[in-house]
Amino acid sequence: MSLLSWGWNSAWAEQFESHLRAGLAPARVTQMHRGGFELETEIGPVNGELSGRLEFASSSAIDLPVTGDFVAVTPTDPALIFAVLNRRSLFTRAVDGAAQPLAANIDVAFLVTSLDHDWSPRRLERYIVLSRDAGARPVIILNKRDLSPDPHAALAHARRLAPSVLLSAHSDDVAQALAPFVAPLETAALLGSSGVGKSTIVNSLLGAEIQATSTVRESDSKGRHTTTARTLHRLPAGWLLLDMPGIRSVGISADEAAVNHAFAQIAALAAHCRFADCSHSNEPGCAVLPNINTQQLAHYRQLLREAAYQHRREDATATRAEKEKWKKIHKQMKSRPNKRD
Repeated sequence: MSLLSWGWNSAWAEQFESHLRAGLAPARVTQMHRGGFELETEIGPVNGELSGRLEFASSSAIDLPVTGDFVAVTPTDPALIFAVLNRRSLFTRAVDGAAQPLAANIDVAFLVTSLDHDWSPRRLERYIVLSRDAGARPVIILNKRDLSPDPHAALAHARRLAPSVLLSAHSDDVAQALAPFVAPLETAALLGSSGVGKSTIVNSLLGAEIQATSTVRESDSKGRHTTTARTLHRLPAGWLLLDMPGIRSVGISADEAAVNHAFAQIAALAAHCRFADCSHSNEPGCAVLPNINTQQLAHYRQLLREAAYQHRREDATATRAEKEKWKKIHKQMKSRPNKRD
């Protein structure tokens, strides 16, 4: 099966030319696990491992492959991964002051929530910021529409945040419902907390019981994580789907521009405030305060603070990592004083 069916195109091929001259082959990461990687290549699926060169040269986890990446590998099985091609998009989340990579080269982010106790506009706003910052187009899936007394009111609210669709994954034609939002050979990701029905959506799209499903507690609609690894699937509809484990908490590692993009209405209104440095709290002539829900405005301010705080922590973490990298290099050089390689 050609790598073209996994999203490879002329733009990726052009970027790969120097690796091709070095005798390496292109591949796409379809799954990561503790023992290594699962890859799709021109000759079919192979197992992959990090080369020592790539592992040593990496200053942080961001430099290493994740599911969805296109990589340069040796034409062997297992293949050694020597390089990661420049990404079109990268999903990360904030963990202990550092950006943790989740998935790469995602075109569309399907943000799944369910219309039971999981329904939370504030969480959706976080996911939208995450998607915008990654470089993907967010689309909201409102699943379990049959559990809501007024699903169309929820849809109207969601559409103010991003393109949205109502769904009942157990009874609707899921592929038909999602088709308008993703083109053939594009890659989409499913994000959402546990229990919202992501595995049911995956099974419907694949036409087979690939993912295990579990029931949720009636009291709070919480479910167990039935997806344990980020896996890239080829769909009969002609596009690619990356399912991700339920994310219990979403730390913001975006910049201010991504937050403003997600809250476009606030950003547009702010342009009409009397004062350029308006904080939208109590200033006279503020165009935001009379027009925005106080909870949404408070959440907007919170996400801006989180983004600023996380970037300060990332800068400090990156500085420490760079120092450790050069200490490691100098130590190795001292242990081999007569060698220049």
